[in-house]
Amino acid sequence: MSSVCHSSRQGESASARPPFVWRLGEVVSSLDAAFLLALRGRLIVWDSLLAASQTAGRGQLRRRWASPPGNIYAALRLPPAPPFDGTAASPLMGLLLALALREEGWPVELKWPNDLVLRVMGGMPRKVAGILLEERGGILLAGIGVNVNNAPPATALRKESALEAASLAQTASAPGLTLPPAELLWERLVKHMHSSYTNGLSQPGQWKTHAEQLLLWRGREVELHDERQSAHGRLVGLSTTGGLCLRVNGKLEEFLSGSLRLTEASVKG
Repeated sequence: MSSVCHSSRQGESASARPPFVWRLGEVVSSLDAAFLLALRGRLIVWDSLLAASQTAGRGQLRRRWASPPGNIYAALRLPPAPPFDGTAASPLMGLLLALALREEGWPVELKWPNDLVLRVMGGMPRKVAGILLEERGGILLAGIGVNVNNAPPATALRKESALEAASLAQTASAPGLTLPPAELLWERLVKHMHSSYTNGLSQPGQWKTHAEQLLLWRGREVELHDERQSAHGRLVGLSTTGGLCLRVNGKLEEFLSGSLRLTEASVKG
């Protein structure tokens, strides 16, 4: 494995320098490549790897993630400490990425637990980014995919997919908003995320408040489905453990996993 941009010295502490970015060409998986770097002591906390493309990228439930050149396919090493050591890790990571993209001019929202969406095409939300957390031997990584220049067509998505996809390039028409190359954009996003985390968003009360402000469909009637259960209720917010809080038949309930979508009544309304 070789880097075309940056390298890191073994044993160097995360506080000694800004986060490093390794930039590679085509890889099998940015997560797999990053784990190898971390095991060799070359990827410390807040360092990341950015690949030009992937031949076997993966998303939730190990579903294949299409990875053509022009997008962000990154793996970011996270601190194995609260709140990243529990179920709050996914929505917190989603919040950090959402705030970073908003700093760059894209008003994304957080679709619980780990997707980011933009409202395009008449206000309909479309997925522009996804996050997959993996832990191996005490090494915690966030696999991050952002549709910068390309997005999969509706025909390539799963039939049960709640939202269609879009790219940042499709929404870069606002005055003064320009789309940098994926490599440059990722370096900016990492700096934003690291800054947000170190400036208070690692605290449960802080990240929860900010995440709820960006939470897609808050106050709407939604459906939550997973392999074991389904629920219908009003989306109230988040718990400090990262769970989704729904009011179901007048009772507030917390859910830690599932696929979220609007109910048919909410869509028509």
